[in-house]
Amino acid sequence: MRKRSKLFLLPAFVIYTVLLILPILGAFYLSFTDWNGISPGYHIVGLKNYMDMLRDMRLRNAIGITLAITLTVSISVNVLGLFIASLVNQAGKWVNAIRSVFFLPYVISTVAISFIWLSILSYTGVLNRILEMAGLGNLAADYIGNASNAVKSICVIEIWRTLGFHMVLYLASIQTVPEELYEACTMDGGNRWQKFRYVTLPMIVPGITISVIMSIMTEMKQYDIVKVITNGGPGYSTETITFNIVTQAFGNNMLGYSSAIAVFLFVVIAAITILQLKVRSRMEV
Repeated sequence: MRKRSKLFLLPAFVIYTVLLILPILGAFYLSFTDWNGISPGYHIVGLKNYMDMLRDMRLRNAIGITLAITLTVSISVNVLGLFIASLVNQAGKWVNAIRSVFFLPYVISTVAISFIWLSILSYTGVLNRILEMAGLGNLAADYIGNASNAVKSICVIEIWRTLGFHMVLYLASIQTVPEELYEACTMDGGNRWQKFRYVTLPMIVPGITISVIMSIMTEMKQYDIVKVITNGGPGYSTETITFNIVTQAFGNNMLGYSSAIAVFLFVVIAAITILQLKVRSRMEV
């Protein structure tokens, strides 16, 4: 029986190896080369690509933008997702309908969503037209062309897109909490806040960890929305790390250097994930 179970795992293992493990190993190897992605020949340059990363101001800017988006979106979707999930959990027979409405933006193509928001937020878009029609033309702004506004717009779009997913995660976690614990808290004189603080939160720590890790991983790899909404502009003021990787690889034909950035991003995400898991284990204890 044990041999049969291993055979059943073989197709998944092969697919996982071909689509994930081998590309990671390939990127790690290429990060030590100067391959341009076109010519068959290349040279081993050692740590040169990694040293160049330390002097790359454009990459530093991309790291800053990525961190700003990641922190803003991750904190927002987790706080709001938990709050909304707590309210939706009390909605009775309307729970499924409300959950579907919130979850809908997450299942729509990110590119499609980005084009919809582009038509809303562009300077001649729907939002500014509505403000002008309402006599509030002085409030119209360049939500995309201005670097500061563009980053805020990307954060708003991403919060709107992913909030429903994290709300569903928290709702599923809350619904696993035994009712007996709430009843015991009520008998001890606990109010609604105390039930949430001393019953709900400790019981949904695994769900919190999953939601936080997934939000951080998603935003650290942010690309689609930036590509459609700003294309990294104005200049390169809204470039994320992933956008920078793609630009260096296929725009500047620096596949070796872009692989080094990709390895850096992989290590950062892995480190954050391990840290989160350690924090979760301590919180559970």
